Amino acid sequence: MPTVEFPYQTIETLTFSPKAQPLPASLRPVYRIALIVLVLRTNSHGNAASMLKLQFFNWLLKSSSLQELIETSLRDQRIFTLELIHLDPMVNLALKYAFADELISVTHTAKYKLTEKGVQFTERILGDPDGILARERQLLTRIGRQVSEVRLRSSLR
Repeated sequence: MPTVEFPYQTIETLTFSPKAQPLPASLRPVYRIALIVLVLRTNSHGNAASMLKLQFFNWLLKSSSLQELIETSLRDQRIFTLELIHLDPMVNLALKYAFADELISVTHTAKYKLTEKGVQFTERILGDPDGILARERQLLTRIGRQVSEVRLRSSLR
């Protein structure tokens, strides 16, 4: 096969034109904010949760194998053991935006709590019959408040 020499000497300039790329929904802050308020409303006592619990549910929503493990453990009333939880910096960013938009507040025990505005926002998400975040809502509703802060902390090795 013959090789072809590329004439580098004849090129004076190279121009690159960046093209807009859509951001996947899972990386959009509003998606994460919606998940956080849903977790606070459907999976937390008093609409408040620790960072650990919010990170746990964020990780849970990403992994179907973990979802099966947790749901089976909860159904059979077995103890589940987690070796690690992947901490996602996008959760922290979404919390900052949710706090800035007054959807959540921070309690004196360093928990994140829904404000009245956050409760109204969550109720709009839950009341959507067309199913915005339908898969996530179904999972969070099935799990409910079975994963407490104490159970979550004791499940980490």
